[in-house]
Amino acid sequence: MPAGEAELIRRFQSGEREVFDELMIRFQEKALALAYYRTGHREDALDIVQEAFVRMYAVLPKWKPRASLFTWLYRVIVNLAFDRARKQVRSGEVSLERLPPPADHRRARDPRVSLEGKETGKRIREAVSALPEGQRDVFVLRHYGGLKLKEIAAARGCTVGAVKANLFQALGKLRRELEDLK
Repeated sequence: MPAGEAELIRRFQSGEREVFDELMIRFQEKALALAYYRTGHREDALDIVQEAFVRMYAVLPKWKPRASLFTWLYRVIVNLAFDRARKQVRSGEVSLERLPPPADHRRARDPRVSLEGKETGKRIREAVSALPEGQRDVFVLRHYGGLKLKEIAAARGCTVGAVKANLFQALGKLRRELEDLK
């Protein structure tokens, strides 16, 4: 379990409910990245992360810190995204709103540079979204979520070797798909 997480959980369980905000801040980027790459839609990702945090709040009073809380949160997000996709397929729902690329305030204000950056970002997001599920999850958790290989293995319930293999395959596919961007 990451440093400080067990202490935050202990404080929450002893009645300091305000530390939940610290836990949410700790996980929000990773959770949103995972939900977005699972759904491909900004609003769906935000809804899923919100629901996951509501569930986390409910489970924390009885949480036994055997592993990282993000391991549990990862499974909840994956399951919620799967359920949402299944419901959308049944109902024929389609959401066209996409998550915009993160703003890079250091970039020049030149419109050509801005347009090229948006197009490159779109190509990268499409290439990542096209990866098989396991490879996509490992890539997103590593490169967008910043998790260590051991943490990813715990979250996915697999070995570090399987994580390495998925990451290697994902990087190879992305290199081939995006080789013209060099």
